[in-house]
Formats: sequence, structure tokens, C-alpha cells
Amino acid sequence: MEQEQISSIPADGDKNTETSYGKFKSAEELLKAYNALESEFTKRSQKLKELEKTVEGKSLADKAKEFARKYPIVENYAEEVAEEVAVAETREKNNLEEALIKVLSRKIKTPDQMAKDETVIEKVLSEDSNRDYIINKYLAQINDRQVPVAMPAGGAMPVRPPYKPSSIKEAGELAKMIIEKL
Repeated sequence: MEQEQISSIPADGDKNTETSYGKFKSAEELLKAYNALESEFTKRSQKLKELEKTVEGKSLADKAKEFARKYPIVENYAEEVAEEVAVAETREKNNLEEALIKVLSRKIKTPDQMAKDETVIEKVLSEDSNRDYIINKYLAQINDRQVPVAMPAGGAMPVRPPYKPSSIKEAGELAKMIIEKL
């Protein structure tokens, strides 16, 4: 087919050589068909560009709305996600989920990190129920502890000096008496 469409250019000495126009009879018919084909191609290209613009515009807006419905947290980080999409290696990609993951990976902290963060501590303690829970838990820990007995029952100081047993027998009787009181 290529051989049919290639026309030979006559040299200065070969003016009688016939030119082949493939399925066309003359150069005018070939030119007319070429122009018609070119105009049709231009029309289709323009139509395709218009369709791409409308589809691209709609799909990006629709994609963003659907993405916000699917991941409500994106509303808190919309600007950062948009920046991440703009900085993406390929603009055609427009992968919103990947951009959100990158933003959240920079924002999310482990529980240990949050426990040391002053703003988190203030936010937790600003809630009455959280504060009451912490206080009650602390009081329960204190109440569970065994306090050593420092004074005899009643808490009064003895009036006479303490009795010091002089033999092992007296020490045993004194220990027996103390154990029976407890």
C-alpha cells in the first residue's frame, strides 16, 4: 500500500514517466481526499479534547466529593492533602488516598508520644469525666496500700515509759498479748 501512495518525482530528463496515486486517479482527487481527512481528524481531535476536559473536570470534583464521604477525616487536612497531590511525582496520578496517608503519617502519634504532649494532656484533663476517672483511679491506688501501724490503737501516746522485758519469758508473754490485740 505504501508503494501505491508514494509518487515518483520525475527527474529533469524523465518527463514522460507516469505518477501513481494509488486508488486515486489524479493529484486533485488525492488532495481533495487528504483535505477531507484532515478536517475530519481536526474535528474529532477538538471533540475529544472537549470531552476530556468535561470528564476530567467532573471526575476530579466527583472524586473529591466521594473521597470526602469515604474518609471524613480529610476535611481536617484538606489543604495539606491538596498540597501533597500538587507535589505528587506525576500530576496525572491524582491519588488522593496516597496523599492522605502521607499527611496522616506525619500527623499521627503513638500513644506514648501523645501521653507526653502537653496539648493532649490539657485536652484530656479539660473533660470532667476524664479528670474524675484519673482522680478516682489514683484514690483507689492510695486506699489499697497497707499503712504501717505507728501508734497503739486509739492513736494516744502512752503515759508511762515503754515496758522492757528483762527475760525471754516476759518477752514471750508481751508478744502474746500484742498478737491477741490485733
